[in-house]
Amino acid sequence: MMTPNPLPTTHHNRPLISIIMPTYNAARYIGKAIQSVLGQTYSHWELIIVDDASTDDTENVVRAFEDTRIRYHKVNRIGHPAGVRNTALRMAQGELIAFLDSDDLYFPQSLEKLSRPLLSNPNYFAVYGFEFSIDENDATLPQAVNLIPRQSPFAEEEPPYQLPPDYGHSWEQIVTSKITNMLPALMLRRADWEQIGFFNENLCGPEDYEFYVRMFLHNYNGVYCLSDYVYQYRIHSASLTKAPEHYQKLLDSCLKIMKWMFDEAAIPAHALTYRSKAHIACYRYLARERLLNHQPAIARKLAMMAWRDQNVHRIDFLKQCGPILIRSFLPSCFDQLLVQLRRTLKNRAFQNPVFNYQEKTALSS
Repeated sequence: MMTPNPLPTTHHNRPLISIIMPTYNAARYIGKAIQSVLGQTYSHWELIIVDDASTDDTENVVRAFEDTRIRYHKVNRIGHPAGVRNTALRMAQGELIAFLDSDDLYFPQSLEKLSRPLLSNPNYFAVYGFEFSIDENDATLPQAVNLIPRQSPFAEEEPPYQLPPDYGHSWEQIVTSKITNMLPALMLRRADWEQIGFFNENLCGPEDYEFYVRMFLHNYNGVYCLSDYVYQYRIHSASLTKAPEHYQKLLDSCLKIMKWMFDEAAIPAHALTYRSKAHIACYRYLARERLLNHQPAIARKLAMMAWRDQNVHRIDFLKQCGPILIRSFLPSCFDQLLVQLRRTLKNRAFQNPVFNYQEKTALSS
């Protein structure tokens, strides 16, 4: 195990940021992920890599980096990201906590941008931004959220984008999973994380979403939404949500969260009215993933499970899962053509701001 001497928690009035990185058989990508941390303009960090018993060359790739800020710890097989992240969190020394998966990438100013609201406003305990989607070869993909370029001139400390008018972390959007809840887009104060608690190890897949809900329950007004792309999210065939054998575990975990959120958690009373929309969002997300990965039979099965779910209103089913059910009967090539057409129109509608962002990032680095 590569472990440095304890790092100072502050450096030139800048707090230490602990970056949590779980990994498993990520030899192909983890070197780039580490390089993206080494290239940060905010240099006072520790990178805690917990390896869940990789059987490929992951360990050798990590040990090739000699920077003492990198802490590598290999464990016996845990088998789920929540437990691996919790192991890393127990090792963290920083005042601020950040996350990066071993197949994703930071932009050079990611830590700088995420930490700025926390350092400038003591009322904020957490800040989150948006993912910039890339494929396994680093090529740009259509973005889940198209941020709107801010008109020049604007202040240097302002983010270069504005939020779309239909985006915000209202309780309706929180419980219906319409907020971005990617962990590498998040940074929070350690003191608040200790009150929120560890990741739920009884969940398989959506433990990040459940953590976000607990975060908003802890202090809704203390969460700041940064209108900027703060990391590169790699979408590839090895992702958990894409493996056909995992869909039932993912669904079970989603439904566990729904039951906890609506029956036990102290969400505001008005948020309880979104029970149907929240449930149908789970089915729609998982079914849509199956369609995109050429698994129409599973997508159809998920849609029919949504139809039989007593928590789902028929009108919500028809709006959200009806189109997916129809698409599940279409030839795969035709369905993919419809998906590509929709993405093209969506990017044109926002004048494809992501390419401007890539160019700007390349110039600044």
